[in-house]
Amino acid sequence: MSTPPARSRSRKARRRSHEQIILLAADAQHDALEAARAARDLCAAGDRILVLHVHEFAVGRFGRLQVDCGAGEGEHVVASLAASLRDSGIAADSEIREARVGHVARAILAAADDIGAAAIVVGSAGRHDLPLIPLGSVSHKLLHLAQRPVMVVPRGATGAAGQDAARQAHAEPAPAGPSATEPVPG
Repeated sequence: MSTPPARSRSRKARRRSHEQIILLAADAQHDALEAARAARDLCAAGDRILVLHVHEFAVGRFGRLQVDCGAGEGEHVVASLAASLRDSGIAADSEIREARVGHVARAILAAADDIGAAAIVVGSAGRHDLPLIPLGSVSHKLLHLAQRPVMVVPRGATGAAGQDAARQAHAEPAPAGPSATEPVPG
């Protein structure tokens, strides 16, 4: 009877030997720091994360109106998250895309296809779907439409410690806590 071979390398090192890209879809209206931690935890040496925000626009009689967040908020969130991930030793870039109302999930999937993302990580906006029934949530659509793994990180996944840092990443005043430019805490 033979004994199994000794495991000399980590699970991540055995899994693959090439760089993978993880797409982190960040919403300016909800905490994205928890999803950033999850994306960081998926990374192996040499991997990188693309932090993406999709601006949502409504078009009507009065022209084109951005409905997802205030001017500059999405840009601030993705830049802060990418900087924080880089400070943690992860190669990270940020990108902004645009979509019509109700088509954010498809824009995220198109970005994932464009970069050849190995996985998509997205935060969950709420604890239940009741307010989102008429249109559906982006994470729910991603789970049904994606042809690659999707990780949905629930709100509160990191507990109260991450909430102060998340508020700062979204430029909200907080009593104390790490800055959005400090490394994503582990």
